[in-house]
Amino acid sequence: KMATEILINDGGAPARILPFIAGEAIAAGDALAVGNDGEIIQAQTTHAHGAGHIEYMIGVALTSAASGEPCNVVSGKGIIVNCNVEDVTEGKGLKVGTTTAGRLAPSIVLGHTCAVCLEDTGTVGLHKIMIIGG
Repeated sequence: KMATEILINDGGAPARILPFIAGEAIAAGDALAVGNDGEIIQAQTTHAHGAGHIEYMIGVALTSAASGEPCNVVSGKGIIVNCNVEDVTEGKGLKVGTTTAGRLAPSIVLGHTCAVCLEDTGTVGLHKIMIIGG
């Protein structure tokens, strides 16, 4: 069985793969934020690293990493990636979730949407999304 690709197709949009240090264990496909120590953590609005800055997704983990290890982050507006997402239908806006670290959730609030779901897999897990910023 082949591993799921995280970066699918940037469609000509500028995708960047940037190296950061993981502040905790991270799985490929997790939505990521910057913690208050400058390390990469799983994006979640109620994360233990403190509120305020961790609710902004800077990209998606291209590779898994243990805490303290290098983590490759795919970032860029308009790129298509597989990301950890709640069970939502295609076309829905996505935001950083509140229940599971690293997982995006449906968004109905303008200004907080960071991505759009491009497929409905019928389950929680990796979904094809387009990062739109926000």
